[in-house]
Amino acid sequence: MTGLLVLLFFLIAGNLLQSSFALPIPGSIIGMLLLLVFLMIRGRTPESLSQISKTLSPLLPLFIIPVSVGIVTQKELLAENGIALLVIMAVSIVPGAIVCAAIMKIGRKNSAE
Repeated sequence: MTGLLVLLFFLIAGNLLQSSFALPIPGSIIGMLLLLVFLMIRGRTPESLSQISKTLSPLLPLFIIPVSVGIVTQKELLAENGIALLVIMAVSIVPGAIVCAAIMKIGRKNSAE
């Protein structure tokens, strides 16, 4: 239960920072970055956070459902901005994949120690 509270704390902190400073980045992303910094400073993942992550990880595919519904219901918007959205997605996938790979590499190194 403590791990879930840690995740919620960083989510709320990110949302507060985003709304307080009118940042163009979503609060959830800011919260993830804050969590990343916290974990890097700490040097290891708390057991409670590791447990809740293992519990929530299988549920990640459920986040695809709203995107799929949006694609089906927003055909006109996609027709107008489809090319721009494809370019944005293509450009954003590369840094996202690099960051994910780096986090996984750091996680493996820390769990091996």
